[in-house]
Formats: sequence, structure tokens, C-alpha cells
Amino acid sequence: MHPERTMASRLLCIAIGAVPVFSIPISTQTPRSGISWTECDTALELPSNLQCANLSVPVNWDVPWSGETITLGMVRLPRPSNSTAERIGHLFINPGGPGGSAIQTVAGIAAGRRNASSDLLNRFDIIGVDPRGVGQSAESQCDPAIWNERVSQFPKTKEDYDRLVDKNKRLGESCLNRTGDVVNYLDTISAVKDHEAVRVALGERLNWLGLSYGTQLGSQYAQLFPDNIRVMVLDGMLQHSQTESSNILIESAAYAAELVSFFTWAGTNDSSPLQGQDVEKLWYGILQKATDTPIPAPGCDDVSCRKDVNEEEIRLNAQGFVLSPRTSARATFANALLQASEGNATLLSTPLASDSDPSLYAGITIGCQDWSSYASSFEDFQAKMRIGEVFAPLNKGACQSWTLQASCVGWPAPLTNPPAKLKVQTQDPILMVNAIRDPSTSYTWAVGMLEEVENNVLLTRNGDGHTSWGLGGATTDAINHFLISTELPAPGTVLDS
Repeated sequence: MHPERTMASRLLCIAIGAVPVFSIPISTQTPRSGISWTECDTALELPSNLQCANLSVPVNWDVPWSGETITLGMVRLPRPSNSTAERIGHLFINPGGPGGSAIQTVAGIAAGRRNASSDLLNRFDIIGVDPRGVGQSAESQCDPAIWNERVSQFPKTKEDYDRLVDKNKRLGESCLNRTGDVVNYLDTISAVKDHEAVRVALGERLNWLGLSYGTQLGSQYAQLFPDNIRVMVLDGMLQHSQTESSNILIESAAYAAELVSFFTWAGTNDSSPLQGQDVEKLWYGILQKATDTPIPAPGCDDVSCRKDVNEEEIRLNAQGFVLSPRTSARATFANALLQASEGNATLLSTPLASDSDPSLYAGITIGCQDWSSYASSFEDFQAKMRIGEVFAPLNKGACQSWTLQASCVGWPAPLTNPPAKLKVQTQDPILMVNAIRDPSTSYTWAVGMLEEVENNVLLTRNGDGHTSWGLGGATTDAINHFLISTELPAPGTVLDS
């Protein structure tokens, strides 16, 4: 142990925990790392060209001197040793969620499963830090038996509502028992301070590419540490200042609009097994069939997914199928609907949790500390359900925001990062990106964030699907160009890609 390093670490933790903080003058060229990069443990089954590291951070950033810590896990994809391009620094990538693993995202890039331009890979070391509660960073552990209990998220009676609240309370208590105290400190502000600790240890200004929930992580970082950013891209804007009812209205309407777009494609495209059919009529027919009796899912074994699927589960689960605008993804969804109409809903079934795969929990353990659930009665839920029925009849309000709100009512952990309007004032502009027909992070949220991020440019993709960077084309090129050069597209730019 090095006493001077320990003292320096304590002072760093105190500085980060106390916001606002002062900028630290650093070189942007050569990392002065307090992080030791090594070969990754083979048990992680990561590509061999990745390097792994850990960093200890306080459980509670409000009292960083308390001594209780967690270990953040991270990976780095070094730029090629023979690259002749000038190195810029580390590029942090967060894939969203909440609950998405940045380690697995960078692993996908390293293995060639996710596209990243050679220009980007030649100039940056790509880094993925699993946020606290996710993957290799104190992963959330909960009781899978409670998680898998089939309790309606759209309670039709007071008894249904009471069962939902009771399940959430018991699940949250199981997460505390299995994960420990850190489960009460998984809010995004704590994750922001974790990432700042990594940035300081690397000794460079921040280069950030945040997708979906990664835009909330990025924007809240920008509010706390505005002077420490070299470049920031926020792709698929999440606006963490909405009321419960606004979130339901905006996201479910965006999801419903994408369903309409999909129905048109599926009924007319040669790649669709539903070509020539009235797909919207088919959709409603499937929902009615599942309302009368859950549709069997013979491909599920009651371990990986449920053996049948009810109407609300179809409305909730179908959102995942329209996140990608790629032809292969749309064809898969069309096939799922075709099979369901014929009595096999396997592809639409709900995944189940298990002790061997706890990856499902983090979305709730993190989300319930970021998003309030003020609906505190059965009557409140009925009012919110009417919003979906009136304004988004195709899905009746079903969406990720609904799942989060339904899962957080009765949740025992404290709400530590409640929704609030940001006031982000950075020296250098932030590039925000959104597709017009994003079924998850609505374009409405991106426009709303123009009021919260003062120095920005909004790049609009005239297309379908959730986030843009991974799709290729002109929008991806514009993002990559900005990350490398800091040159922004013109304000008001709309790209058809």
C-alpha cells in the first residue's frame, strides 16, 4: 500500500463528491493513469484485444471518507499500435438502459459485431465503464422468484394494484439483501461521479458518446462537470424532467407512431411474411386473442421465458422489436406477429430472470432512484391508464416509462435523483442527435432538451428506430466527424439516413 496514493485518492473522492468541483489542468495527449490496464480474465469471455481494469469508488459520494467502496469494472480497446493518426484520447461509450453494459458494448466493437469507423478506432482508445449496479460494477442481485411472479402492471382492480405494490416492495427488499447497501446508491448522479473519477484517473478531458439512457448520464455529467468535457454526443435524448403523465403520453405515442410505420412496411414490403395483409387489423386480433386466453409460447421452457403470453405482455414486449429500423429486425417482428396469430407467441414472450443471469434487475434498481412514482393509489393508476387508452390506443400506454413507473410504486429504496430541469452551460457545444420516429426516446424529448442544454446543436435524422450512431450512413458520419474534429453540423441539419 502507498500512503501518499491512498491520501490522494481520498482527496480526489472528496473533491468529486463535493459539487461544484474545480477543473483539473491536464494533458489531452498522454494518459497519466491511476488505472492499471491488464489482460482480461478469461472467465469474462471477452475478445483478446481488450484490456481490463478496476477502480474503487465510494458507495456514497456524499460521505466519500466513510471507507465503504465498490469496484468499477471497465474495458479498453486500444487504438492499433501501428496507427499513424494522431491520438486524441479515450472515448467513453455508454449504450443506455439503464442497465446496459458498456463493457459488452465495447466488446461488441472489439469483436466486429458493432460498427465503428476506422477513423474513430485509429484516434481513440475506446473505453467502456459498467455503471454501478451493472455487470462488472457491483451488479444488482435480486430474488428471481419474486421478479418472475406474474403480476399485472395494468391493475384493473384494487386487489391487482395491492399485489403490484407488494411485489415491488418484496423485490426491492430482496435486492438490498442480496446486493448490499450499494443498492440504495445506484442513482445517475452517483454514476456520473464514478465516471468523473475514471476520467481524472486517466488524466484527460472527457470524450463521451452516450446512447439512450447514456444521454441522461452525459447531460447530468455536463451539468456537474461542464469544464471537463472535450466533446460530448448525446444520441437518443432522454429528458429527465418530465412528469409521470407526460412520460407516458410522450413515449407511448412515439411507440404507437412507430407501430403505424411498421404496419405499413409489413403489409407492403417484399421482406415481410405479412405482405398483402392488413397488419394493424392483425395486431388488434392478436391482442384480443391474448385477452381472452394467453397465447401459448411452446418455445419457452418456463426458465428462459414464460410459457404463454397475455395481452399486456404483448403490448409491452413489442416495443423492443421496433427499436431497430433494419430490414432483418422488422422481418423478425413480422414473423413474430404471424406466428402469434397462428397460436405461437414464443417470440413475444417475457424473458425470465435466474440466479445465473441477473442482468434484468439493473433497469429497475437504477431507474427507481431516478424516477418518481407519485401515483400512490389504484385510482392514480386508473387515471394514467386512461391517458394511454385515449392517446395511444395501439399500445394503451405500454412502454418502458410505464414499466418503470409500475415497477417503482412501493419500491423501498430512496428516490435520490428525482426528475428536475437541467441548466447545462458548457464552454464547448454538445451535439444532440435524435431520429424523428424514435419509438423509445421521443423526438419531443430532444426538442425539450434544447431548453436545458444551452450550448448545443440538434442533429435530426429523418428516419425510424432508436438512436442513430450504430446504423451507419450520413448521421453516423456526422457524429464521428464531430467526435474527431469537434466540428458541428449546421444548426437545423436534417439527414435522411
